Amino acid sequence: MSLELDIKKHYADFDLDVQLEVGQERVALLGASGCGKSLTLRCIAGVETPDEGRIVVDGVTFFDSVRGINLSAQERRCALLFQNYQLFPHMTVEENVCAGMRGALRRWGHGGPVASAREEARVFLRIFGVEALAARYPAQLSGGQQQRVALARMLAARPGILMFDEPLSALDAYLKSALEQNLIDVFSLVNRTVLYVSHDIDEACRLCDRICVLHNGRIEEQGSPEDLLVRPQTLAALRLTGCKNTSRARKAGPRQVEAIDWGMTFETGCDVPDNVAFVGIRASYIHREHAGHAGERARNSFDLRVARVSDARFERLVLLDPPRSDAPTRIQWKVGKVDADPASLPHEGDVLRLHFDARRLMMVTR
Repeated sequence: MSLELDIKKHYADFDLDVQLEVGQERVALLGASGCGKSLTLRCIAGVETPDEGRIVVDGVTFFDSVRGINLSAQERRCALLFQNYQLFPHMTVEENVCAGMRGALRRWGHGGPVASAREEARVFLRIFGVEALAARYPAQLSGGQQQRVALARMLAARPGILMFDEPLSALDAYLKSALEQNLIDVFSLVNRTVLYVSHDIDEACRLCDRICVLHNGRIEEQGSPEDLLVRPQTLAALRLTGCKNTSRARKAGPRQVEAIDWGMTFETGCDVPDNVAFVGIRASYIHREHAGHAGERARNSFDLRVARVSDARFERLVLLDPPRSDAPTRIQWKVGKVDADPASLPHEGDVLRLHFDARRLMMVTR
């Protein structure tokens, strides 16, 4: 299974320009809202038509602007699962799955083939644990049940490529976790090219082998989840991988970088690129410095005022005022609450000596 994609589509205020090659693997398209993730899937599925380019799936040309090829959505044999699952409301669960099979709607109501289609539908419903719901209608199902039915219909169609457009975004945390495991089971059962649209880096890491970062209609960078988390190359990737603290930057010395937006200069312990543009550090890599610490550790330590705190279940989020008085953003710091003495936790108005781990600083050039 494979995908070759090279397409362009122009809008008044946006240009999609995507080149991508995918083998028998799971690839996430990660990016902020409006960056072109869903549009890319819709072009592959035949819901949207590119202005120019080429789309080839498993050796079959879906679209080629030069050769005048543009297969219909029905001819493309690919499956696209949306956030709302798009089940047919007037059909039962079983009928919905049969509708995903090639020619099933045409055969409906004609004896033998119908029995065969129904039995096959039951097989796929059984995989997702919803066979008992076969006679119900979508309105009688929970969100999680609808998603399982939509997955069964998707696989019953035996598509050449599986595409998911944020299918878990409308679910609560418990159900989302359970259905992620369903998806992992599906991926292990079928040998298909998978494209998975998300804006959640953790979800992309758990489900996919490779991540492509989209920004303003283009793929900015791509690599394994580890590559993007440890060695992001662009500001877009830095932010999408969960780094809350980013600043414009410039080189201040061979191994010094200045975070312009914060008014702070760091000793990096490594060579700073001449064209460094941004620096970032994750909130969990900032630590309180205690009395008596000096030397290497003290070089990247600063006295910062706690502007605000807010509590989650297991940690306290602390917003810090940087030294620069007109800083455009505050610095975020996370402190674990489990087994911590409440009196030792940071409070609004505290001035704390904090160390920034130079080994964890990330510098990007664009």
